Amino acid sequence: MKRYSSLLLAGLLLSVTSVFGQKDMQPTPELRKFSQQGWKIQHAHISFDSLTIYFSALEPGRTSYDLYVSHSRAGFWSAPERMNDSINTADADELWPSVASDERRLYFVRRTYDRKLIKSSRGTQGTYDHLYTSDNLRGEWQQAERAMISSATDISPLVLPDNKTVFFARKEYEKKRPYYALFYTRYLGYGTWTLPVRMDSTERRSLYAPYLRQLTDTIIRLTEMQEEEREKKEYDTVYLNRQAVIPASMRCAPYGVLTGVVTDENSGRAVEATIRVYDAITANTLDEALSDATTGRFRVALQPYHKYNIDITAPNYSHYYLSLDCMNPDSLSNKHIQVQIARNLSIRINPYDAELFTPEPPEREVIRNVATDKTLRVHTKREEQGRVYDLPIGETYALTFYRRGYIDTTILINTARDVRFSAAEFDLPIQPIKLPLTLHIGNDLSGNVKEGTIRLRNRNKHEVIEMPYNPPTTTVMIRQEDEYEMVIQSPGHFFFDTVVSIPVGYDRQLCEVSLTPIQKDMIVQLRNIQFETDSYILTRSSHAELDKVVKLMEANPQLQIELSAHTDDIGTDDYNDRLSSKRGEAAMEYIVKKGIARSRLTSVGYGKRRPLVPNTSDANRAINRRVEFKVTEF
Repeated sequence: MKRYSSLLLAGLLLSVTSVFGQKDMQPTPELRKFSQQGWKIQHAHISFDSLTIYFSALEPGRTSYDLYVSHSRAGFWSAPERMNDSINTADADELWPSVASDERRLYFVRRTYDRKLIKSSRGTQGTYDHLYTSDNLRGEWQQAERAMISSATDISPLVLPDNKTVFFARKEYEKKRPYYALFYTRYLGYGTWTLPVRMDSTERRSLYAPYLRQLTDTIIRLTEMQEEEREKKEYDTVYLNRQAVIPASMRCAPYGVLTGVVTDENSGRAVEATIRVYDAITANTLDEALSDATTGRFRVALQPYHKYNIDITAPNYSHYYLSLDCMNPDSLSNKHIQVQIARNLSIRINPYDAELFTPEPPEREVIRNVATDKTLRVHTKREEQGRVYDLPIGETYALTFYRRGYIDTTILINTARDVRFSAAEFDLPIQPIKLPLTLHIGNDLSGNVKEGTIRLRNRNKHEVIEMPYNPPTTTVMIRQEDEYEMVIQSPGHFFFDTVVSIPVGYDRQLCEVSLTPIQKDMIVQLRNIQFETDSYILTRSSHAELDKVVKLMEANPQLQIELSAHTDDIGTDDYNDRLSSKRGEAAMEYIVKKGIARSRLTSVGYGKRRPLVPNTSDANRAINRRVEFKVTEF
């Protein structure tokens, strides 16, 4: 029994050395503190990303070893947390944990005791060491199950980064002398394994329990103890580290490593982020890791025959996406990325007229936090067609846009949900304020007009409204405060044009229109007919007025007219006659090009011979420079 106690004490000393004495397992203040408080800690295994330690410990007040975890947060290790009862049991020791690179499968040893054999024999007889596994599903460790290839003497499992290849030590006997030999197996899934294969035995055999740790893809380190008998038959323990070369047939399957650093886009500081690795085809989660809060570094393993979607995010930060194609094992390699995620959402909003599809930037905007109902002052960048807002991620905001002539528009932006990108842009339709304009159309003789067309052209925007007249009244919706050039035409009547608007303070407008019936020899003065200086070339502004004449003649096929041009009294008679004649012809040619038969038109230039008012001022001379048409046949 003394020898058994010595071996147990030696095992504890070895395990403390493996936690605190090895170069690749630096002392952890949190674990050392608990060790000083009476915890017996052994068999520490660090995760692939180096942010979690799995270990076996005997907590004061408990009677058996259980598995615990400690997490690195902001450079400090958390207090040991006992794993759930699906793994730990009250009447057995849970030892030698080893976790897969994706931390979704745990391997460990469960030691049970035959109390009768322990009391009646020396050493460790009466103990049974079985290899167990447990899967992590949706953050919960499932009920541990014994591996079907396990004997009663398997210890020290080590799973390689391919998450399939597992090494372990198994007790064997040679001439009744026990020793540990190394074996390997591969997990095939669904509870099935390959038969364990013993490594080449050219290495010195382990006399006592080895602790396995991977150094490289081809080398395993064994930390073990050797007992030497001294005087007085007392035992001393010496710790030995040696290396075992993995045969080529037993080496880890190909895998790659993705490393990176996650930082704040603005400050450049490290961010503790969650790295979720998904299968791009099935969308199943394959791995989940954290970046270190002090350095921002992370590390995950990439397995072959997968296409990965990788999503990196932190609370109140935007996401970072990455896609990797690892379908070809030969293409697997180590990859390093610099990840920047944003604390603010930079969102560009482009308000536009919902009917005309023209940009309409807001004249004023108000941003409120929906939860607190407080108005925010955020950084706003004004651009020609829109606005860019920097909104802190993690809240819901109400943005209200104000623009004269438009209905106030409020939109909700929920950044409390996942923010996929640090910048976004969308177009926002805003509705114009439109009020009813009611038209009643009559004529100078009978007072009734049975049919006609109404055309309104907005002087402020590119908006044209055309509609038929339906007696006795017709209502059209127009924009408040905008000025409209209105032209009304009816068969057998001259067109009527005017400017209409609905000012602020009115909720509707009534317009009474009286049309003049067409009669032979009637003269109609055309307004806004202009020519270039000292020329007979029509300006573009004259086309709208001549288009009214075209529509009048299209609506009245029997109508024939004479176009006449007039000048003021400046210049000689011959010069004014020639200029007015050319101008009359130019107006006629424009109408002909629009499809009106030339036989229905004549033109004449009267020069300065028919003034409307005396040429005594510049204002009067402008009145006398005009174009008219006279009905010659109807």
